Amino acid sequence: VALSLLSLTLLGCGTSGDRPELGLVTGTVTLDGKPLYGTAVVFYPDKGRPARGRTDLNGKYDLTYIRDTRGTKIGHNRVEIAPSEEDEEDANEVMNAGENTEAAQAPVQREKVKVPARYNTKSELNADVKPGENVFDFKLESQSAE
Repeated sequence: VALSLLSLTLLGCGTSGDRPELGLVTGTVTLDGKPLYGTAVVFYPDKGRPARGRTDLNGKYDLTYIRDTRGTKIGHNRVEIAPSEEDEEDANEVMNAGENTEAAQAPVQREKVKVPARYNTKSELNADVKPGENVFDFKLESQSAE
């Protein structure tokens, strides 16, 4: 009986203690002043698991660390923004979600948006995540201002 109690106690202690301290992260992503829909936003901490989010029709995102746990690891994060593989499927759902609603009648961006490499594969974006709530808005430009 004592061994059973000890093993149950140890099981309960291991799950939350392994998770790093997280900061909640939300924001908006625009490209040339227009909200980006269906875009993946990934925060890569210097060490550890990345957190992901996806923009809605208004370009807003909310990061998820794992499953239903919101946030990302506190500290420096490199940020990548790229078109999501799921955006076409979700655009069809929005279009069919209620023919008479304004959201269903609004034009949905169906073609893949070309996000410049400086925001994804060669990202120059960074964020310093603090404990608590953080808002990081990313105003992307398709042409570099040179």
